[in-house]
Amino acid sequence: AAICTPPLGLGLATLLRRKIWSETERESGYAALGMGMMGITEGAIPFAVSDPFRVIPSIMLGSMAAAMTAMQFGVADHAPHGGPIVLPVVDERLWYVVAIIVGMIVTSASVIALKSIGKREGVAV
Repeated sequence: AAICTPPLGLGLATLLRRKIWSETERESGYAALGMGMMGITEGAIPFAVSDPFRVIPSIMLGSMAAAMTAMQFGVADHAPHGGPIVLPVVDERLWYVVAIIVGMIVTSASVIALKSIGKREGVAV
């Protein structure tokens, strides 16, 4: 569940708080959502490159939350891949989806909070 969380969470964040993102980042958010649905983590790279000190800790927290939720409820992925695309070969499917949603929310909330604090205080990192 953790592999798809960074692009899905960042894509969600670009939809929830559009004003803290550049136009390019907002457009990348749509691509990140699509890549996240396919389990392709690389959708988060443009965000991590543009603001590593705020984005990387956020995606680490979100991935950790997703992984811990999945582990707690006995989710098992029988494919050497991740993301919603592997749902047919996952045990405890409901908890798998819940884990992904938890990770998305934690990632989005973290990156929105960190970027908002930086913008408000005028911190240039």
